[in-house]
Amino acid sequence: MNESVENMYQGLFVTETVLGNPNGSFVNNEPRNIDGRVFTTDKCIKYNIRNYLYQEYEDTENLENFVFFYPRKSKNAEEYQASYMTKTNVFKEYFDNDFDKLIKSCVDARIFGGTFSFKQGQEKSIYGPVQLSYGLDLIGADIVNHRMGTPFSSDEGKQKTTGEKRVVDHAVIAYDITVNPNVSPGLLKEEDLEKFKRGIIRGTNLRKSTSKSTDAKLLMLAKFVDGKTLNLGELKHLMNVKSKKITDPEERSNELILDLKDIKNKLDNFEEEIDEIDIYKDESVKIQNFYEQDDNVQVKEYGFHEL
Repeated sequence: MNESVENMYQGLFVTETVLGNPNGSFVNNEPRNIDGRVFTTDKCIKYNIRNYLYQEYEDTENLENFVFFYPRKSKNAEEYQASYMTKTNVFKEYFDNDFDKLIKSCVDARIFGGTFSFKQGQEKSIYGPVQLSYGLDLIGADIVNHRMGTPFSSDEGKQKTTGEKRVVDHAVIAYDITVNPNVSPGLLKEEDLEKFKRGIIRGTNLRKSTSKSTDAKLLMLAKFVDGKTLNLGELKHLMNVKSKKITDPEERSNELILDLKDIKNKLDNFEEEIDEIDIYKDESVKIQNFYEQDDNVQVKEYGFHEL
């Protein structure tokens, strides 16, 4: 598992949000959208992954699976205070300003790369082998506005309104994933890739609050044969969601039906370049019009609990 990843991968990650905010804008925390078309940035998923890696694997004492791009409390801050270390201080405190030591220790840096600039003038950029696209809603989610009140009254004895909360009624969001170890040879380890797969699923499901109620639904990765370097283009636009959009949560179906016919047609053009396709899916997901057992492309399906 400590061997370097040699093969390229390409695939999809799919999430579902019902009455939640999959990725709020910094301006007003409204679900990100372009003229009402809901989208998300890659950073919201990367945070989920880093948060999971931090909680599940990080060993700061031995500097193993350290998550570099993660907020760390200042040494003199109280537990309740939002006071955090700078990037330069983390570099000095944990890694003695040794960049090679940082890369060897930091799992998220090996997965996603990053730009590392420190006050002492040292600056490096690493292009990460694993890249995520922005996410795009595929079912026409609508943004719902909720006004919130406070238990305290105004001077006139009326209840105060503290603000507004905007959520989506129902969104199914897809992200493209590429894994290209050739951009930084030897950097990404097989064990890192396994942690990424666990993190993207479990980390997304772990991050639950009154606003961020997003569930991981499907992770698909097509592994290309040894030595093959190619990019199939974006796949998320080719996926069709057959489930009805939910406007009333009480009518929520137990199934999320995903039609992969157009994705299969695309993959058919690269049949000889594909070694196998791994699919990890929630038990509520039903896949239509994809490869069968007697097809030339080998597909392996797993439940989330098997990852």
